[in-house]
Amino acid sequence: MPEDTPRGLYIYGDVGTGKTTTMDLFYDTVPVGKKRRIHFHAFMLDVHSRINSFRRTHSSTADPVPTIARELADAAYVLCFDEFQVTDIADAMVLRRLVTELFQNGVVIVTTSNRHPDELYKSGIQRESFLPCIELLKERCEVVSLDSGTDYRKIARETESVYFSPITADANKVLHALFALASNGAAFETNVPLHFLGRTLTVPIAAGGVARFSFDQLCKEAHSAADYIELAKNFHTILLTDVPVMHMADRNEARRFITLIDALYESHAVLFMSSETDIYSLFTGKHEIDDFQESQQQREIEDKCSPASPNTQSVMAYAGEEEVFAFQRAISRLVEMSSRRWIMAGRNPVLAENAMQQELHSRQLSNHYESSQCDRSGSGGGQMRSAA
Repeated sequence: MPEDTPRGLYIYGDVGTGKTTTMDLFYDTVPVGKKRRIHFHAFMLDVHSRINSFRRTHSSTADPVPTIARELADAAYVLCFDEFQVTDIADAMVLRRLVTELFQNGVVIVTTSNRHPDELYKSGIQRESFLPCIELLKERCEVVSLDSGTDYRKIARETESVYFSPITADANKVLHALFALASNGAAFETNVPLHFLGRTLTVPIAAGGVARFSFDQLCKEAHSAADYIELAKNFHTILLTDVPVMHMADRNEARRFITLIDALYESHAVLFMSSETDIYSLFTGKHEIDDFQESQQQREIEDKCSPASPNTQSVMAYAGEEEVFAFQRAISRLVEMSSRRWIMAGRNPVLAENAMQQELHSRQLSNHYESSQCDRSGSGGGQMRSAA
């Protein structure tokens, strides 16, 4: 790799601690023309798409990774990834070589992650093959912890009514009215097809940039990150109904829900949602992991002669921890997405204007209250002086 290539930056920490904001500040101010900022989900989809295109035009023995790395390097000298994570063997096997090729082509990587590099792809299949990639990341990037202990997304702010629980007839009526407001009264269509990457995603109800799905349609059915990213590209507002409480047995649905929230967050979409309970209680995995670990400890104490396989325990616990960790991020993002500021800066002009009017009204009320308090204070002070 070129000797004069500067080191990159790997920022990790808990959810809502400012990692993405820090990276975006860097991206916006770095004086480089050839740069790219992308969510890691979207980046890997792009890489796999390039691999498939390469294989259609080359022999089966040709290696696509060096070519793809050169293409990426030609397009961007600085690559900024949000939410670097490795959860399956397909991504791990591609990344272990792609990261090497990118560095050899002089690319500077700046990325955020919820995990230290040493924790990436933990307990994954054939993880030992991925370890050189981890070491290279630590060598070529400054690893920085950004963990203040405060989730800044959850700091008190003006919020809008966008999430409704429990699921009731009244909640459904409100969502129906919000659909009409968000779509500016446009006529709705049913079963609208979205065609992309050789596949089709059917939107049950759509109007004026607004799409409505049930949880079962969007998260129980087999959808990928590509589906959610395409959905967020085409619709600025999503109504998601009937979201249930998710348990460890519902990890697939929970993972899809998390991926959906990531896609909507990255595209700055507005989400309205009805759910069985509040957003903080939608996933019970943390309690189930704690119960599982306690039961395993008790079992080992009671039966020292035949303890459960340590590897099996660690894989099961880690699998659950991944979902719990990712769901904490999703909750943090859901909180931010419920803020008035989020909607005002969003892509739905009708909702943005409505939120701005409410913000203006709130400020007028606040100014009126402060003014009346000052008048009372001044009046009281005058009476005291007169008495004196």
